[in-house]
Amino acid sequence: MNKDTKLANLQKTSKVFAVIAKIIEVVNYVGAAICAAAIPVLFINQDKLKYFISGQEDDQFFQMLSENMEFRSAMTVFLVFLIVLTLASAYLFRKIGTLFRNINEDYSPFIPENVKLIKIIAVFVAVFMLLETSIVPAVMSGLMIWAVALLFDYGCELQTESDEIL
Repeated sequence: MNKDTKLANLQKTSKVFAVIAKIIEVVNYVGAAICAAAIPVLFINQDKLKYFISGQEDDQFFQMLSENMEFRSAMTVFLVFLIVLTLASAYLFRKIGTLFRNINEDYSPFIPENVKLIKIIAVFVAVFMLLETSIVPAVMSGLMIWAVALLFDYGCELQTESDEIL
């Protein structure tokens, strides 16, 4: 495979990944909006709400909501946490999409903006993994992605030298 074919394949693949990242970003925004809309619902008259949503009078979830203010508060905190998490995830996928769009649009993936984007992605992935797993996999994942950023940084230098020679 020659150099132009490899670059064309990289750009085509990057375009697909940019679209996928954009879709996931939008899904995260929708999820955050749904969570935000659910918060005021927790404080509506629960007797009317539980029958409207479930069609039953003995639904345990709505019974807990109507009788237990601490449960409502816990649900509110949980929903706020979900909003923050989904917005952070949307931001992460925005950066991933930007990275892939840059790779698709530029003549080389080795540009300083991509190095910055990969470092941001490394930090976010490490934080998200820390929330889901333990510290060792989170740190290892973050460090591995950071190493890719360093490789891209070195590639930027080589690209600059190559451009100067030509």
